[in-house]
Amino acid sequence: MNPLCIIGSHPDVLKDVESLPKAEWDCMAIGLDAVDKYLEHILYVATFHPVEIPAIRERRRSAGGNVDYRMVSHESHPEADIIIRDWWRPSGSSALLGTQAALRIGYSRIVLCGCPMTGQNSHGSKYDSFQSGWKAHQQEVAPFVRSMSGWTADYLGKPTAEWLRGDE
Repeated sequence: MNPLCIIGSHPDVLKDVESLPKAEWDCMAIGLDAVDKYLEHILYVATFHPVEIPAIRERRRSAGGNVDYRMVSHESHPEADIIIRDWWRPSGSSALLGTQAALRIGYSRIVLCGCPMTGQNSHGSKYDSFQSGWKAHQQEVAPFVRSMSGWTADYLGKPTAEWLRGDE
């Protein structure tokens, strides 16, 4: 199984993606604000806002990205393919929901891009509040998740070629 790149909505997400170690990647976008930032093929989209699922699909389609992905949510929705009803609390944002889904799917190498868990989103909510979710589930994620930037990179580490191969 390829490593999974989780694409967030931070303005520097493409810089993170360009800095990834060379590998074949599967990709997952996180929510409405990320689906039009990276237009290469994605396999999944994860969101804590199922009411936005139609808007997510339309925004991705309008930007020229594929829409044949599988939708991950924590609640039932007619367009949700993967439902994580026992999602980890406290929340670590849709990035942690996506990570939990990825682990269940079978990914063992997951890299966050554009998910620094610092700053604030377009609605003014501070991402720092989501750090508690990552801390609460450190044991579940630490062996399998790395990040390219921000607090998550400091907390989980950055991916190395050795880690991606499973040698580390």
